[in-house]
Amino acid sequence: MPPRVLFATVYRKGSEPYDYIGANTRSWFRFYWPRIQSFGLRFLKQNIPELEILEFPTWEEYLKKMEEGWDIVGISFYLSETHEALEMVEAAREAHVSQVWAGNYGALTPEIQEKFDRIFVGYSEHQLAPIFGRQIKDVLHPPLIEYLNTPFGIKLNIYGVLFTTRGCPVGCKFCQTPVFCNKPNPVSMKSLERVVAYYKENGINVVLIEDENFGCNRRHADAVVELLDKYEMVWGCMARADYLRGKIDEWAEMRLGKGKKIVAGFGGAAIGIENLHQERLDDINKKEGTEDILEAVRKLQKHGLGTVGYYMIGFEGDTKESLREDIPKLASLKMDITQICVLTPLPQTPMYKEIEEKYGIWDHDYHNYDGKHLVWNHPNLKPEEIPGILDWSFKQVYPLTAPIRTSARVWGNAYRYGGVAGLREVAAYITRANRFDWSQGPRLLKVS
Repeated sequence: MPPRVLFATVYRKGSEPYDYIGANTRSWFRFYWPRIQSFGLRFLKQNIPELEILEFPTWEEYLKKMEEGWDIVGISFYLSETHEALEMVEAAREAHVSQVWAGNYGALTPEIQEKFDRIFVGYSEHQLAPIFGRQIKDVLHPPLIEYLNTPFGIKLNIYGVLFTTRGCPVGCKFCQTPVFCNKPNPVSMKSLERVVAYYKENGINVVLIEDENFGCNRRHADAVVELLDKYEMVWGCMARADYLRGKIDEWAEMRLGKGKKIVAGFGGAAIGIENLHQERLDDINKKEGTEDILEAVRKLQKHGLGTVGYYMIGFEGDTKESLREDIPKLASLKMDITQICVLTPLPQTPMYKEIEEKYGIWDHDYHNYDGKHLVWNHPNLKPEEIPGILDWSFKQVYPLTAPIRTSARVWGNAYRYGGVAGLREVAAYITRANRFDWSQGPRLLKVS
């Protein structure tokens, strides 16, 4: 008889879920992008239905769950959630759980690993399957359905998330993925088509590809684009500029070239800009040029496509004065969403070792390893200056007009590509998002 296994995320402290856009702006007049599910746990549940998952419970809900009696409890957490994860470990021990396991990026921190009976690094469907007498040949992609919200509680869109390849081979010095999974694992086209068909059957016509590096397997990425075109999906991706630059024009033409009667096709991309100074990109092993990155942004905007940019401050040479020059340049790109993070040394990365040896890391409260705090001895910036710098930076890149600008682009493109039918289609997204039953637990594909 297989063991009783529960996998949980860390508990939430408030009534509202983590809001990605809220973490990167300081305005109430904005879009909301809440985290309502654990992608990793839903992949596990889809492939090993015998295990149970618990997503973002309250502390009370977690304690009550412990009373049900479990052989194994697994905690999935990020570095900044380490404290809460360890509290959950103690509660599981007190409930006489036989083994407590750790997974996700938080499990990479060496000094906390002894608190767990087993550590999982990377995507663990194949490691877990034998415990339940299963063998996984083809990882099944679960339905992952999310929404974009407003300050008024009216959902603007419903979309399906897609992971076509998990992992990244690039090896940027600040990133933990080379430790977590440095060999990209493509999800089979058969599995991807199952979940895309599920989205379409449920009235979901928008897909976000959340690979860390869409296009790292060029042939596979091309097949994914053809699949999304076949199902007439609106889609966006996160990709490197060196791949995007050669594809933007082609994908934009695909949108226009088949006489579609609805809005469909490539809708935009997220790009790791990281910094506007080439020497800093070279130092972090980005393997891209600043001009190449900016050209990709310009190409996206030329076609009226969506843009999301990831940016870092707090490099060795940054000062308050230099940031006063750099951030307005970043803001002038007028991206739909701009994430700004403070350079943070993460365990087991080359950057962690470099910073520790050269400057020293003074803050060991992992709550502050969230990309919004300065945890090391910076030569020019003080930790107490960072909140003010971030507040000012967010106001530069995300003015009150930003949501209006984005909305105008979306509705303008709907009319440009689909006429009145396109406007009706975008309006239908709003209706579907607000009528959708969000109270259900994890949705699983039924596979014979």
